[in-house]
This record gives sequence, C-alpha cells and structure tokens, in this order.
Amino acid sequence: MQNWIIMAAELQETLSRVLRRSSILVEKYHALLARHDESQALLSERESELERLRAEVERLTRENEFLRMAHSIGSSPEALARGRQMISKMVRDIDKCIAQLNA
Repeated sequence: MQNWIIMAAELQETLSRVLRRSSILVEKYHALLARHDESQALLSERESELERLRAEVERLTRENEFLRMAHSIGSSPEALARGRQMISKMVRDIDKCIAQLNA
C-alpha cells in the first residue's frame, strides 16, 4: 500500500512539474506571438515607406530628365531649333494617334 502512496506522490509531483513547464511554454508562446504581431506591423510600415520612396525616386528621375532636356534645348540656337522640331514631330504623332483612335 505504501508503494501506491509513494507512486501517487511521485505522479503528483511529475504532473505538477509538467504543468509548471507547460505554463512557462504558454507564456513564452504568447510573448513570441506579440513580438510577431509587432514585427508584422513594422514590416507593413517599412513596405509603405519603401513604396513612397520608390514613387519619389521615380518622380525625381522624371523631373531630372525634363530639366536636362530643357537645359539642352535652350543651350544654343541650333539646339533650340532641333528641340522645336522634335516637339512639333511629337505633336504631329500625337495628333495621328488621336485620329486613329477616333476612326
């Protein structure tokens, strides 16, 4: 009979240890879950910022290209004449496209 009592006490002690360890694991799991959520939110913020910066780079690149073109067109009378011809050709091409779309 004493063996049963000893075994029951050992079983109770083992069960108590398992419960404590599982409680610690659950706490660690919840802490990791919270960190994961924070990381996901931060990642989302960073992705939004990256997209905004990409759009800004694209805008600035386009602006830079326009400024270079404007500078080269106005640098000499010959360049100015070439620029006007190029713009006139572009306008004619656009008019042709519009006419084709309307047909």
